[in-house]
Amino acid sequence: MEKTWEFDTTTGEGSEIVTVVYEYENDGETTYNESIKEVWFNGRNVTGLLSFEQYQDLEMEAAMRFQHHKLNYKQEDV
Repeated sequence: MEKTWEFDTTTGEGSEIVTVVYEYENDGETTYNESIKEVWFNGRNVTGLLSFEQYQDLEMEAAMRFQHHKLNYKQEDV
C-alpha cells in the first residue's frame, strides 16, 4: 500500500522553503520503496528544476527525517 508523508525544509541559494512529499510502501511491519515523489514551491511541483546535488541533499534529509518520524510517532500513522 503506497502512502505519502510531507515535511517543509529549505533548499537553494536563497534557502527557499519547499514542501517535500515523500512516498513509501508499508507491509504492516516495515516501510520500503521510500523516495521523494514531489517537491512543492509556491503551489507548484518544482522537482524537475532541482539540480542533481539539491535533489540528493533533499533525499538524504528526507530519509533521516522519515526515520526520526517512524521512531517517534505511532507505527499506525506510518
